[in-house]
Amino acid sequence: MIETAKIVKVEKSSIIVKMENSSSCSSCAISGSCSLSSNSKTMIPKPKGVEFQIGDYVEFQMPEHLGATKLSVLLYGIPLIIFIGGTISLLDLTKIGNFWSLGLSLGGAGIYYWLLSRYSKKHSEKFSPYVVRKINPPMNVDLKTMGGDMK
Repeated sequence: MIETAKIVKVEKSSIIVKMENSSSCSSCAISGSCSLSSNSKTMIPKPKGVEFQIGDYVEFQMPEHLGATKLSVLLYGIPLIIFIGGTISLLDLTKIGNFWSLGLSLGGAGIYYWLLSRYSKKHSEKFSPYVVRKINPPMNVDLKTMGGDMK
């Protein structure tokens, strides 16, 4: 799904854009839990070879391989399995006690999140939205809510 946003800040290696909910947001699978909704500001890696200025408009899209189910499993499902499965396994297989089992399982989930964080930083281009193209101000967007002037 291609979205339109206004650039509010240009940094060395990224641009920060502000977008407004579009009509396509209501039909999206992750509507309501998306960080790109509700007039939020989002950081997008800056493509090489294109000059951006504050006030420019861009079209961008999320990577197609990232679906709501996949993200939910990565962020919630696997750590929950590590925590619950680890606790039950440690209680059944060892005699270390309840609190140690909970602590070690929580530590295992923490290690998972740490590894996921390292992986996502190393491969940020796979998980970040990407700019499709720079465009003229769209006519179907309320410029006032995106921080533009109405002149």
